Amino acid sequence: MITETARVVAIKDDCITVEAAIKSTCSTCQAQSDCGSGVISRAMAPKVQHLVIESPMSVRIGDTVKVGIPETGLLSASVWLYLVPLLVFIFASVGLTQFLVWVNFSHELLVVAGAMLITLAAFVGISGHLKKADKSRFRPVILSILPAPVAKPSAQ
Repeated sequence: MITETARVVAIKDDCITVEAAIKSTCSTCQAQSDCGSGVISRAMAPKVQHLVIESPMSVRIGDTVKVGIPETGLLSASVWLYLVPLLVFIFASVGLTQFLVWVNFSHELLVVAGAMLITLAAFVGISGHLKKADKSRFRPVILSILPAPVAKPSAQ
């Protein structure tokens, strides 16, 4: 289970809205002053993510909760969205190259354009498959309510 802490910002019926800070490794990178990606991520990326989650637990606004996402769901979605289209592109390129050589009409632009169209069709199919798939394996869940931090008395 991949976990993250979040703060409850709204409650409606059995659903709660939590706010989690988006963490970036750019702040710890040594090349952050010379890196364009770091500048863009700091300027354009949202600082918090809001998630609506069904909660079996009784929470109050302001509570800190531990949210989890099952690894199997995340890994399978990553394979479907990244690895499968890449493999489709590679096999379509090889297959189109062989087909065009077989018909005595070899042109790289046709191979690239055809492979891109086949990959786009595969991606649309994968997207439709994932929309129909069991969404419970991708859904974040509340794992626990974290205790509120204890304020230390100030020494005067």
